[in-house]
Amino acid sequence: MTISDPPSALSRRFLLATGLAAVLNASVFLGPARADASARAQDLVAALSQEMMALLRGGRSDAQLVADFERILSRYGDMQIVAASVLGPPWRGASSAQKQAFTTAFQGYLARKYGKQFRDYDDASVAIRRARDGGKSGVLVETAITRTGRQPFAVEWQVSERSGAPRVVNLIIEGVSLLTNERAEVGALLEASGGNVDRLISTMNAGT
Repeated sequence: MTISDPPSALSRRFLLATGLAAVLNASVFLGPARADASARAQDLVAALSQEMMALLRGGRSDAQLVADFERILSRYGDMQIVAASVLGPPWRGASSAQKQAFTTAFQGYLARKYGKQFRDYDDASVAIRRARDGGKSGVLVETAITRTGRQPFAVEWQVSERSGAPRVVNLIIEGVSLLTNERAEVGALLEASGGNVDRLISTMNAGT
């Protein structure tokens, strides 16, 4: 799958944002605990985006960019929650070792799939519009991403604290969920692997 401009598949997955606007506005509409969660979610999105922009503008090789992107996924994403959601029902029947192996394989798979393709976004800028309470889903941080000479597009960052700290668990780009797309693609890989989770892990580690 390739990356291209919105509303294409690439831009629906782009992890890029900056700024901390709307923290005060959020506190007006949310209770104190939710307002705090809103502020933490926006801080996370801002920190992630600043680090990503530094990487994109740092003159790294493709291999370095992929490695750094995988590190960002590990640091800012709740990869076990994401991996469980993407794998679906087979996750419940997997052993602890299989769950850990799949999480690691999926993280590397995402890094190789998208890492090198983010170079085209080194001129991007982001405005954080607001954060809203997503209930059990966590906090949804709404942003608008703009590239030079192009129309902005909307990205919602779903941030959860289920693991004890704010982490990104999904992106919704122009109304399209990254988790939904990846669930379909990993499901196809699992089917091609005969429903065998260990074979799926091997396939993903091989770079497929």
